[in-house]
Amino acid sequence: MALPVMLAFGLGLWPGPVPAGDPTRAVAERQAEMDRMAEAMRVLGRFLKGEAVTAAEIAAGAGAIHRIAAGLAAGLFPEGTAIGVGNSAARPEIWQEWDLFGQYATDLRAAAVRLAAVAATGDVRALREPVVAVVRACGACHELFRKKP
Repeated sequence: MALPVMLAFGLGLWPGPVPAGDPTRAVAERQAEMDRMAEAMRVLGRFLKGEAVTAAEIAAGAGAIHRIAAGLAAGLFPEGTAIGVGNSAARPEIWQEWDLFGQYATDLRAAAVRLAAVAATGDVRALREPVVAVVRACGACHELFRKKP
């Protein structure tokens, strides 16, 4: 089931951008998506720690990451939703360096697609490199564009 879902997201069937208007609502919706991505990342983290994780769990996590990454530049970060709006941790540099932010989103999508493809083979031993690529893609964006906790 995970593979058809991944293919749908890979074809760009993202439901669309967060509606503009209420910046606080946009931040809350973005944070809900980031929480879903964090849950998927926890699965990958368990894998990296050597805990029992199936290829199907990793594929499902990759699908969630890909879907959310597709929305990063497409609407999850409307202008006016930086630090100071709701509980936003988004630094204003996102909108000052929008092209770089978009490139990070593209890198994350590509890493998630690669991870899903490897997970679909069922070869758990081959997953380490693509899992690390996803983790690094997230970290690169957070380093520049997310307020430190």
